[in-house]
Amino acid sequence: MSNQSPSRPGALIDNSAGNYKILPSGAAYCSGIVPDPGFEVVRVELPRWLPLEQAYAFIETHLKSIGRPVQAFCGIELRVPEPLTFDKWSSFNVPYLKQLRKWRLLSGDYSLVCRSNIALDLYPPAATSMYAFSYTVPATSKGLTFLLSGQADIGPNNKVIAEGEVGPQAMQKRTRFTIDTVGETLQKLGFSWADTTRVALFHVHDIPDLWGPALLGAMGEPIRRGVLTYRARPPIAGGEVELEARAIRQDLVLATS
Repeated sequence: MSNQSPSRPGALIDNSAGNYKILPSGAAYCSGIVPDPGFEVVRVELPRWLPLEQAYAFIETHLKSIGRPVQAFCGIELRVPEPLTFDKWSSFNVPYLKQLRKWRLLSGDYSLVCRSNIALDLYPPAATSMYAFSYTVPATSKGLTFLLSGQADIGPNNKVIAEGEVGPQAMQKRTRFTIDTVGETLQKLGFSWADTTRVALFHVHDIPDLWGPALLGAMGEPIRRGVLTYRARPPIAGGEVELEARAIRQDLVLATS
C-alpha cells in the first residue's frame, strides 16, 4: 500500500500523544493500531522475560531513554502460566488496566494498546511475563508498519468456537475463525495479508490441511513468507487456537540486565 491511511478513518480512535490510531475492541486490548504519518512501530523482544509487575518500569525506562513518551507504548506480548477461566481472566486484567489508566492509555472504556496472552504448552513461566513490547518512533525510512492484538478462537459474547471439541473438524473450524477474524481486522485498518511481515499461529492439537486453501493458504501469496508456529494455547480455558499478524520494519532484541 502506498500509505497508512485506514479505509474507515471514522472507526479509529486517535492517540495523539503516542502518535498512533487504534481500532477499538474492549477494555483489555484494542484490535489493532496504525502509526501516524511519519512514525513507525518498533517491536522489542526480551531474551530473558520479565514478570509483568517488573515489566512496567522497564518499559517506562526504555521509552524515556530514547526520548519517547510512555503513551508511545502500543503493544505487549505476554506469556501466562496456564489458561484462565473467564472469572480469573477478569481479575487478571484489573492491575493491568490500572497501569494503562496511569499511563493515560485508556480512552473511555477502550484500551489503546494491542495485547496477546499465550499459555505455552512447554516450559511455561511460573508467573505472567512480558516476552515482547512495541512502541512508535519517528520513521527513519519509508515502510508500512502496524500491529494487531492476538485473536483467539473465541467469538462474540465470550463463546468458544467448537467448545469442548479438539477433533479434526473442530480444529479446522477454530482455525478458520481466527483467520477470518484477523483478515477482517486487517481490512478495517485498510490493510491485507499482503501487507503483513509476520504471522504467528499458536495451537497444540493437530490441524489437518493447515496449509491448504481453506486455512492458511487463504492468505494467498504472503504464505511464502511462512508462519511462525508455537505449541501453545490462548489465555482463556477452552480456547485452542490463536493467531497474530503484524507489519514491522525494526524487530529488536533488548537485554533486561
